[in-house]
Amino acid sequence: MELGFHETKGLFLAEELKTIHQKSRNSLQPIFEAIMNSFEAIEILSKGKISIEFNIHKDLFTEPDGETQTEKCYFKNITISDNGIGFNEKEFTRFYTLRDNSKNKNNKGTGRIQYLHSFETTKFISTYKDSKSSTGFKQCIFNLSKSPVFLRHNSLVNVEKNDEIVSKNTGTTVIFTNPIGKKDDDNYANLSVETIKDQIIKYFLSYFCENKDSLPKLTISRIIDNAIEQSVSITGNDIPTPRHTEPLLINYSVLEGNKIVSLARKERFSITVFSIEDKKLPVNNIVLTSKGTEAKRYDIESLLPNEKIDGHRYLVLISGNYINDKDSDLRGDIKILTSEQYIEQNKETFDPDEVILLDTLLKSANTKLRSLCPEIDKKFEEKKGRLDDLKKMFLLNEQSVSEADVKIDDSDEIALRKVYQADAKLAAKKDAALKNLLKEAENLNPENNETYQQDITALSKKMVSALPLKNRNELAQYIARRRIVLTYIDKVLESQKKMLKDSGRISEKLLHNLIFQQSNADPENSDLWFINEEFIYYKGFSNVQLSLITIDGELIFKDEFSAEEERYLTSLGENRLIKKPDILLFPDEGKCIIIEFKALDVNVSDHLTQINKYAYLIANYTKKKYKINTFYGYLIGEAIEPGDIYSTGTGNWERSPHFDYMFRPSQYVRSDKGAIVGSLYTEVIKYSTLLARAKKRNEIFIKKLENSKQLSYVSETVETVK
Repeated sequence: MELGFHETKGLFLAEELKTIHQKSRNSLQPIFEAIMNSFEAIEILSKGKISIEFNIHKDLFTEPDGETQTEKCYFKNITISDNGIGFNEKEFTRFYTLRDNSKNKNNKGTGRIQYLHSFETTKFISTYKDSKSSTGFKQCIFNLSKSPVFLRHNSLVNVEKNDEIVSKNTGTTVIFTNPIGKKDDDNYANLSVETIKDQIIKYFLSYFCENKDSLPKLTISRIIDNAIEQSVSITGNDIPTPRHTEPLLINYSVLEGNKIVSLARKERFSITVFSIEDKKLPVNNIVLTSKGTEAKRYDIESLLPNEKIDGHRYLVLISGNYINDKDSDLRGDIKILTSEQYIEQNKETFDPDEVILLDTLLKSANTKLRSLCPEIDKKFEEKKGRLDDLKKMFLLNEQSVSEADVKIDDSDEIALRKVYQADAKLAAKKDAALKNLLKEAENLNPENNETYQQDITALSKKMVSALPLKNRNELAQYIARRRIVLTYIDKVLESQKKMLKDSGRISEKLLHNLIFQQSNADPENSDLWFINEEFIYYKGFSNVQLSLITIDGELIFKDEFSAEEERYLTSLGENRLIKKPDILLFPDEGKCIIIEFKALDVNVSDHLTQINKYAYLIANYTKKKYKINTFYGYLIGEAIEPGDIYSTGTGNWERSPHFDYMFRPSQYVRSDKGAIVGSLYTEVIKYSTLLARAKKRNEIFIKKLENSKQLSYVSETVETVK
């Protein structure tokens, strides 16, 4: 083993390092890699010793105020020692050769990569047997780094020493110093030994379970200024006992044409199931393990991540040579393809490889888990029943459900969203099916057909199933929203009336915002249908000042005014164009709807001219191109007395004989010269009257959906969103 830098032949390391996998997001990954190397180096596991030391320095830190001082921990290094065989010539050669996997096909040198990306320098002090040494032992000291001084020599390794040494034991000490990431530096300085212990057990759980009765003595210490602050050990007692360990046989698959076919050939895996107290296991997971270490985590099909049964959660470990073979340079980056990935990679391949698909592996693991744990199978059946109810409730098309890959533990919202997406992909096929059903409907003949009514019912169900789910459920949600709004307005009116009796404060904004949110310009997404069904289709604005009102993006009021117009608009200490009508709607060219809300305790008769003034401003001061001259006004409140309205003398008010409101037939809108420039029709109506009318209009639809049980579900969903 020569001293100095060991140049890498055939590779330009500065460029090569850019292509290999980057640093793991887990700051403890280098420590895991070092522990794994120690396990592999220990010849008789039960006689092994592994020591992990986090060395910390404490010092006073001056706070930003420049006066307060607090004691702060600073990271020095991490030292991992073992009594393994050490780095002999063969092991050292393998170590400094980038991408070397000669140790075995599953050992890809992932440790070296993580050391390089995580620390500026990693030092190795290793004692190994050497038959050529006069003492029988040698000690080598070398450093691993990707710093500029190393790369100038096209090297990652620099050997400081390789001398004979008097010793009875072999072993290696790895020292990590100077973390490259500032977050890692702080993290290492403040980790507790219990946290490190928990993370190590979690990562190596599969390995520990396999070797529970022969584990090496593994200690973790936190050392502050050379004094041990905390120290813990990992023993067989810390490792949970598996509830089940069973073989798991998985069929290989291959792509034939554009279809995946399952083969008779099988691969052997092992499934290990743990049932652990929820305090010790925060989530349920299926974990693929590689060489005894955690590689990839997946959800259990029939359990939510944090769901528990009788105070326990479940950890399922899947291991096998196939997973080991598919591990990459970055340990845990398993290259097992999903069906979709496999098809995409092989769609132009003449002879695709036979593979184990991730979908197949996970599905088989979940099926096996349910057979081993009856309580999980019970949960599965419950959730499957709920999904079946969802299919019936929404008349979900079976093909869409199948294409959507709905999981048993998907929430109703997620399940429906998946089906909507799948439904959209199947739209063309469904259009053709719908066309055929319409032809079938044309052929229905009511004459001399005793089953005509039954035929219509059956055909209508088929047609509903063929319609895009998104359209069906948007309609259901729309009607559900209406019921919620009507219920809410009813409650608001009752509560405000009660407040009025109790001399409380009454606000018009509450109902205004519910019907059409203030500062909004999107009537279609409002609840203006409460007043009139047609209003949601018009362009409009809620509580926006007159000077900012636009039609098709253009301001409707004139850009310039005459001196007399300017005088009037700002006379009597007012600025009339910054006034904000509650709602303005523009149903058609030359038309405008003006709506004003009043609080329940306000006498509406005191505000009969408010709408007239807005109509006057719009008719006289907007651009001529708009020619807005036909106005419809709605003054809405609850304190309405016909006698008060008649007594104002503000026009020829009449009382509707049927729908409990007052109206004033068309009245002239004039210019400042007295010329007729428009007409205004006005209604004065109560909130309670509008509520009764809206309930009547929507009653038939709400009853239909309530009878199908669909509305109650959608109502709950909408109410949650609101």
